[in-house]
Amino acid sequence: MSSAETEPSTAGVNVPILGINLGTLGFLAEVDPSHAHEAIDRVLSGDYETQDRMMLQARVVSEGKETELSPALNDVSIIRCGSLQIVRFGIYVNGEFLCNMGADGIVVATPTGSTAYNMSAGGPIVKPEADIIVLTPICAHTLNARSIVLSADDVIEISIDKANDGGTISLEVNSDGNDRLGVSTGDRIVIARSEYRSRMVRLSKVSFLQTLQKKMSE
Repeated sequence: MSSAETEPSTAGVNVPILGINLGTLGFLAEVDPSHAHEAIDRVLSGDYETQDRMMLQARVVSEGKETELSPALNDVSIIRCGSLQIVRFGIYVNGEFLCNMGADGIVVATPTGSTAYNMSAGGPIVKPEADIIVLTPICAHTLNARSIVLSADDVIEISIDKANDGGTISLEVNSDGNDRLGVSTGDRIVIARSEYRSRMVRLSKVSFLQTLQKKMSE
C-alpha cells in the first residue's frame, strides 16, 4: 500500500493540540489570538486538560492499487473537479449496499469536523466527544438527500460511477483539506475510524453546548 504525499501530522505522536481561532466561527479553537500568549503560558505550566477526539482513515483503491491518506481529524471529502457534471456515487456500509447519490461531492466527517465542511453542506452538528461518523452529500441533485449518521465502527466504501454519457469524471479526495489525491470513475474510497486519536487542549470550563448557543446567536 502506498501513501499519498502529505504534510506533517500529529497523529500517533500523542501531542496535545491547542486551537487558536484565526477564522470566524471557531468551534474547534480554544482561544482567540489576543489571549494566545496567556494560553501558551498555561499549557507550558501544565495548567490544562485534554479531550480525546476520534479521527478517520481513508484509502483509495484504484486499478488494484491502494493509496492511504493521512488521518483526518475533521473530515474526508470527495469533490468534483473539471466539468460541471453530476457525480454518481455508490455508498456501501460494512460491505452492504446502502444507496446511490447524485451530488457534487460527499463529506465524511467526525464529530469534531461536523462544524466544518459538513455544517456548510447542511449536515448536523455533533458534540465533539461523540464516536460517530456523518456522511453528507454536497449540493445533492435530488429532493430527498439527507445526511447519514453511522456508527464509529462502520466501514464506509464510496464508489465513483460512470457519468450519464458513459464517460469518466475527475474528482479529488482530501483528508482535512491537506492530503489530496486525484480519483476518477471506477475508483473506490474506503473510510473507517483511525487507530489514532487527537488530544485537544481544554483551558476553558465553557461546555460545547454553551459555545454552540453563543455561536448560533451571533
